[in-house]
Amino acid sequence: MDNEGDSLLEYFKEAIIFFKQVQWLYNMPVTKILLNGALNLFPIDWLKTLNNLENNELNSLVVRTEIQSDWPASLIDFVTSCKKLNKLPGPCKSISPVKLPDAFLKKLSIKKQHEIFHLAHLVHKQCSSQNLSCIVDLGSGLGYISQLLNHVYGYQVLGLESNAQNVQTAKIRQNALFPESLSSVKYVCSNVTRDSAKSIELLLQQQFGETGNICLIGLHACGDLSVYMSQVFQEMKKAQLLVLISCCYHKLTLSHTHKDCNSSEESEYFEYFPLSETFIKAINITETDVGKFFRRPFLRLACQETSDRWKTMSLEAHQEHSFHVLARAILELYSAENELILKKLVRKATRKSQCSKFDIYLQDCTQRYSYVKQIGDQEIGIPWDEKMRSAIMALWNINAKQQKNVELYTALQLILQNAAESLVLYDRLCFLKEHGCKTSMHSTMDRSLSPRCYALVSTKNLNDVQISTKT
Repeated sequence: MDNEGDSLLEYFKEAIIFFKQVQWLYNMPVTKILLNGALNLFPIDWLKTLNNLENNELNSLVVRTEIQSDWPASLIDFVTSCKKLNKLPGPCKSISPVKLPDAFLKKLSIKKQHEIFHLAHLVHKQCSSQNLSCIVDLGSGLGYISQLLNHVYGYQVLGLESNAQNVQTAKIRQNALFPESLSSVKYVCSNVTRDSAKSIELLLQQQFGETGNICLIGLHACGDLSVYMSQVFQEMKKAQLLVLISCCYHKLTLSHTHKDCNSSEESEYFEYFPLSETFIKAINITETDVGKFFRRPFLRLACQETSDRWKTMSLEAHQEHSFHVLARAILELYSAENELILKKLVRKATRKSQCSKFDIYLQDCTQRYSYVKQIGDQEIGIPWDEKMRSAIMALWNINAKQQKNVELYTALQLILQNAAESLVLYDRLCFLKEHGCKTSMHSTMDRSLSPRCYALVSTKNLNDVQISTKT
């Protein structure tokens, strides 16, 4: 175990140093790409090289990290480092879909079908090896995977969900489609925290009586819930197995922030990242201020769409995407230059169907965004008048030439994404190992359908010696 601890420590140290070097690529929201001058930090020889690539060559670079020997050494080093620091498992093996009643699949997207089929397959494989017959589904949503695990494999399942409406819908669906499961699948409205081990054991006792050891599962456990699950797993005596797929890393709770008078950006410190003692030790060795380099934009990069979406991306699709990113950045630039706040009026503030010409885009934005000025505790709305439109159009005319560079910037971010997600997940994997749990990572789904597809599988083995983090 000492060798494994040393190896993880070296991995974390190498990753920290690398991300500090390339922070210009990720350490700000992409909406502020013009405001922070990130494009001006693009190495000139990188830009020249990437601009000369054909569309298929650019796609191959992003998806398969294919490099050419005559490229600048620093660009080759960047791509090579991204590949080396990506410790995510390779593609999963596809499984045959389970035959289910048509009613079960009604209103269930292809993506959701794929996710629940593949996760259920992994859970069953792991539970069988541990001789477990009872599962607790944390964040059970509408109960899709809970019902699947019972219907296909016969498990008792307790679904815990914080949203009362989701619990009610799951029960209605169960009564309509699977009335025979009413005694073996239970849904309870419950808000899971790091201290929920005893309350979950009590709910199990109330719903099923004595169950023996159980498995905890989470499909796309969001933000803090993923960490809570790991902590509950360690504390809960009956929990023998954990199967966890995380998502929305950027929604982790902030413990505090700090505004440096010498920096335009706020340092952000998270409650549960970094998590493992090994990662924290690497941070101390490298004398790194995590609040500066591993802020919310880093966590957002780690959970954004993967490079797979560029496999067959056309030149036209690239142009549309880069237009959308640059146009949104123009709105943010105007906001900053005039000390205003840009606010969305609707959940999805821009429609890609409008991304053809900037004047059309801008007209659409007047119905979907608003600018406000903060005066004391009040926010005063600023009308979209002709003066404002003209000023924003002028900013577009100045920066429109940057559109291709925006897409190249996105390309490098996508190459970096795997390494970022790897760092987040290995921190969690290491945390579980440090607490005596045998833990591994599995690719569970097709990334092109479900980007957050990596499951941590952990079993308790209290006889294991904790990982050493000696230097």
